[in-house]
Amino acid sequence: MDLRERTIKELFQTLTGYERKDCEYYPCHFEGQDCSFCFCPFYPCLIYETGGRLKDDNIWSCSDCFFIHEKERAEEIKNILSSYPFQFLAESDWFFFNEILQLYLFGEIRGRRMGKSYTIYKPENECILVLLNGFTIKETFRGKCSDLKEKEGILLPSN
Repeated sequence: MDLRERTIKELFQTLTGYERKDCEYYPCHFEGQDCSFCFCPFYPCLIYETGGRLKDDNIWSCSDCFFIHEKERAEEIKNILSSYPFQFLAESDWFFFNEILQLYLFGEIRGRRMGKSYTIYKPENECILVLLNGFTIKETFRGKCSDLKEKEGILLPSN
């Protein structure tokens, strides 16, 4: 079972009320965290405001992301995602989940097409283009935003 399949399986368990009673990794982020979402349904969100970062160019690191494990936020995310049929969630793409997260975090969808790429950020001089295969980072490219926007992928500011 790949990471996305496991994430969807655990998402459905969470939405149907299954409670994880014990975890060998607890606490993975902080003492008293809500573990409803052991695997984040938004991974890789590619949104720096969560505390996540691109690590080694091909891994989205969530080590500094805490919002999904805060009780109130976990409940809000459960309510949002439970409003969709399970089959729809299982078949939805990265853009769907990312736009739900954008609405939650920013109160609006900031994402837009820029050339052939997609971004939620204002373009800067240097960018990273992230190529996804489903929910997996396959490859990244660094370069000038003006050049990278003409390629398909997710455009992030370089930082």
